[in-house]
Amino acid sequence: MYMKAIPWEVDEKKFSDAYIAGFFDGDGSLVAILTKQSPQYQRLYRPRIRINFTQHIRHIDMLEKMQKYLNAGKVRVSVAHDQAELVIVDRKDVRRILNKMLPHLILKKKQASIALEILSQFGDNLRTNRISDENYSSILKKIEEIRSLNSKTGGKRKFLSFDPVTTSRTIL
Repeated sequence: MYMKAIPWEVDEKKFSDAYIAGFFDGDGSLVAILTKQSPQYQRLYRPRIRINFTQHIRHIDMLEKMQKYLNAGKVRVSVAHDQAELVIVDRKDVRRILNKMLPHLILKKKQASIALEILSQFGDNLRTNRISDENYSSILKKIEEIRSLNSKTGGKRKFLSFDPVTTSRTIL
């Protein structure tokens, strides 16, 4: 009798970039947000791109295997929601993983492409205050574009568009 493998039964030795991309298309999300920074920073908001892979808590081992395969992220558990998720926030890891998945993505290809554009605008700058006002403004617009492409469910909050020049701070 032939039994079809279900995701949490897949041997991690059989993982591929295409498999990870398919998993991401179905049970993953690309999160584009602005986080408020402390007053010591020049810019009030820091753009962040995050990759999430989500599963029911009983399949946490699958996410741990993916974490090992991708060599990135942390597995977090929400007992209240019976969920576990692999969260990848490091910009270099996000860029590397999106580039690996991009040729295989279907549903989230546009979001991934825009996220890669954002990450390329940062270049090697790890700090938001080291990018030009023009690039910062462009990044904010692309974050809004990703958010508009994502699902409208889940009580998502909108953020107001703003001018990067007026939201900058001067360092004393």
